Amino acid sequence: MNAVTSDESVLRMESSWGVLVVKSRNALITACELPFLSSEPHEKFEWGRSDIKANNSRDEAVLRKAERFVRGLFGGKESPSPELDWPKASVFTVSVWKGLAAIPKGQTAEYGELARTVGCPGGARAVGRACGANPLPLFIPCHRAVARHGTLGGFSCGLPWKRLLLEVEKTV
Repeated sequence: MNAVTSDESVLRMESSWGVLVVKSRNALITACELPFLSSEPHEKFEWGRSDIKANNSRDEAVLRKAERFVRGLFGGKESPSPELDWPKASVFTVSVWKGLAAIPKGQTAEYGELARTVGCPGGARAVGRACGANPLPLFIPCHRAVARHGTLGGFSCGLPWKRLLLEVEKTV
């Protein structure tokens, strides 16, 4: 996981699959890190303790909102997303991320379909790379992008996370 800078506030959410970390700065979510899983865990996914280390009350409030959002996402319940500090990236990558954000919960889109939507027909692999570069994987829902014929494709944190997220959203 990436180091925390002195101006960042941090939410750590323990789970049976490892520690999820959400970072904020200036009351905006700046990063979301899941532990990489190369194979299916033997344990059922369950939440443990959470801890917030905030530099100010605005960051504490956005991290509490992020925690409600993340727990709701994994629990199949709607909760509003906190405000995001959209990462700096190419125009194409940002258009892919915004396309991902527009996919409704409980639905998926194929990489090629998303490529056409953002004006890059034939750009399925480029869409996959943009998904892999997403530093906010739960907030910009790259798990909703799938390969041709609905197969899972990839996921930067490991396919077990993608499978779990799609299952809780009732799409697998």
